[in-house]
Amino acid sequence: MKKRLFAGILAGTMVMSGMSAFATTPQDIEVPEVDFSTWATAADNGFELPEIEGGVLKIEANIADFNQSSDGTMVQTLWEQAMEHYLGVDIEVTFNRTAWADYRSNELILLAADDIADINTYSYKEAVNEYGEDEVVLNIADYQDYIKYYWDYVDGHPNGEAVAKNPDGSMYYFIDAINNADDIMGAQSFTAFAYRFDVLKNNDLTPATTLDEFTQLCADLKALIDADAVDADYVLMNSTKDYAFYRGFVGIFHTWDTLYWNGTEWAFGPIEDNFREMLKYLNGLYEAEYIDPEFGTADGNAANEKASTGKALICPTLWSGSAQSWTTAAAEDSGIEWGLAYLPKDDTYGTPWKWGSKLPGKSLNPQMGIIIDADVEYPEYLVAMIDYQYSDEMTTLINWGVEGVTYETNEDGTLTFVDSILNADSPATESALYGTAASCVCRTGIPFVPQNFSALVQVSATTEPWWSADDGYYDGKYWIESDRLGGVDSVSPFDRPAVTNLDSDQSTAKSNLTSVCEGYARGEALKFITGELDVEDDAAWEAYVAAVKSQTDEDFDETIAMLNENSVVE
Repeated sequence: MKKRLFAGILAGTMVMSGMSAFATTPQDIEVPEVDFSTWATAADNGFELPEIEGGVLKIEANIADFNQSSDGTMVQTLWEQAMEHYLGVDIEVTFNRTAWADYRSNELILLAADDIADINTYSYKEAVNEYGEDEVVLNIADYQDYIKYYWDYVDGHPNGEAVAKNPDGSMYYFIDAINNADDIMGAQSFTAFAYRFDVLKNNDLTPATTLDEFTQLCADLKALIDADAVDADYVLMNSTKDYAFYRGFVGIFHTWDTLYWNGTEWAFGPIEDNFREMLKYLNGLYEAEYIDPEFGTADGNAANEKASTGKALICPTLWSGSAQSWTTAAAEDSGIEWGLAYLPKDDTYGTPWKWGSKLPGKSLNPQMGIIIDADVEYPEYLVAMIDYQYSDEMTTLINWGVEGVTYETNEDGTLTFVDSILNADSPATESALYGTAASCVCRTGIPFVPQNFSALVQVSATTEPWWSADDGYYDGKYWIESDRLGGVDSVSPFDRPAVTNLDSDQSTAKSNLTSVCEGYARGEALKFITGELDVEDDAAWEAYVAAVKSQTDEDFDETIAMLNENSVVE
């Protein structure tokens, strides 16, 4: 769908009128007048932008749409007005919007065909270097004189410019970013096990804090099932075949399920000794008949049905929000209550690693970003435009919206969404109607715009039941609790990797390890869990490792060595 958006600059003071307590569509929301006269301009920053004939900057943008389009929302309209003020020209943006899943599947195809728009959502990390070298994508470094705000996020990343720039100084994409001013180093998923709290409470049991306790808990719950004291089929289930069952356990054993940075070097998790020890443990759970035999084949719909109808009692591999959704989906008279507890600890490995720990302060997320066509007519304007999305005033607008309309400022200077958003049945959905990016339901501007983590946690993080040894049963949010309960030692080195500078051939060799080799390892690893392959048999393990390595056309060990030789740690 294409739609031309155009708006002049509105002057005056900010007002709110004609708004209902809860919006129902973006069109129900009146766009307030905002005085942009105190906001920055490119001229204020010393940028000398070329004159545009007719004074109108015309842009085509290929962007990903998420659950709800930003088209027609209050924040999207104000984003364009603010951009016009900053650049000093009228702008006409033609947005080519594609659903996120479809966008990703076509993204590299369009790049390979040199069929991209002036500005584009991007999500394939260093793969863009190949198209930069071929002059399909603009070298942003050639226009550094028009960049001011982006450097705050570059400097805030542990590896600094080594993340943003290639060894030759080139930059082919603006990297996605986040402002985590509260330094919440929590994670989104694979940091906690989900338990049937109703069953535990009714039988004077609690979630496990150690792996030994977890083994005993599984035995106790199976005994209850066998005695018909609990109506369930199995103790353990998986949330979806899209993630291997062992994804919930790899952090406990200080390994990972793919290529990862282990703190000192790149390693391939599925062939490590720690990974084998994990498989031995899981094989023991399977042999004891604790694990649902469909753990490797049931899709998300089947898993949701199992969880909401009481077919299992523990799920170790799941996304945040899943536990609450299963409770909500259960019949009212079932008494089913799912809740969360942090990963159980094994003394051999120490505090379990959690996946996806946020960096503190302003930092970059090198997977996603924005690219610009190398043949764009006015690259100076487009570079300045995207850079402005990293400014505090724009990230506040995009994430929080408008003061007095979507958020209020507290006495200590912090921001809070208004009650009509926070008290809605779904704060994320309600805030998305205004076009706030913190909703995670809607992405405003040119995605990916830096997200404000405090705003995101307020409206997008689901409140779910939690348990800890110190606090007992309570309600909490996944991001907050995974930080609080895990602590600094829980931050996986995989989430703070070295910068690896690769050319296109080297990038391909690396991607084979994270796709072909990982895919093969996953299928074979499941056989070790079920006993089809004997995980205690050294010969069987060595044959597995050799087979994993043989899946890539490049020499596996040489690829690992190449990655380490090309890695930079600031």
